[in-house]
Amino acid sequence: MTRPPRVAPGRRAGPAAPGPARRPASAPAPAARPAGPPAPRSREAAKEETREALLLAGLAEFAEHGLDAPSLDAICARAGKTRGAFYVHFEDREDFLVAAMERVLGPFLDAVLAGAGAHHDLAAVVSRFVEVLGVLDGLAREASEKARGSGRPPGLLQFQRLLEACARSPRVRERLVLLVREALERVVKATEAGQGARTVRADVAPDVVAGILVSLALGVITAQELGVALDLPRLRDGVLALVAAGPGRPER
Repeated sequence: MTRPPRVAPGRRAGPAAPGPARRPASAPAPAARPAGPPAPRSREAAKEETREALLLAGLAEFAEHGLDAPSLDAICARAGKTRGAFYVHFEDREDFLVAAMERVLGPFLDAVLAGAGAHHDLAAVVSRFVEVLGVLDGLAREASEKARGSGRPPGLLQFQRLLEACARSPRVRERLVLLVREALERVVKATEAGQGARTVRADVAPDVVAGILVSLALGVITAQELGVALDLPRLRDGVLALVAAGPGRPER
């Protein structure tokens, strides 16, 4: 027999007083997702990075030791790449030299001839050429003072070395000729537009003006490499005086 619950004296038995309300258990916060690995680079981007690393390593080796001395092993070691990676991008050493030449001369031409076909400012082309040569000459002098060697800044191929390579390699010669022809075409466009705007003398054919300016540019580069001191600002002013239109010059 079950005994009724004991009640304290003076109190009536009744339902038990409700206890404090319990808060419903909150749902657990979702676990933070671990940060995943960065998105993998595309295969093309990785290949381009490897090619660029090899070219920069080769240019540094060529600047320090000439075009013939550096071995493929030295170039690959400097780039941190294998011979297998080298042959993925280049057929042989000659193909690599052509690519290295384009890697240097392409940006050089773009820096000098930027806008030659758009802004049509021949004076700006001449001024940029002198400006770029001045920068390169300053870098060469600085490199020569810091280290005895070729005196060329890293990543710059000597033009005289390229001419030697052209004598040995038809492929190198063919590509260098194409780069020079590209420079001629772009200067022709700037000359034609300057003649149309009457800022360039009109009594000389544009291709003749381009031939003179590009030939002069190649000569100035060679003279600098030989250590011939040139007053580049005066040279610039003289060239501009020769090609600029002025009173007394006949129109075509």
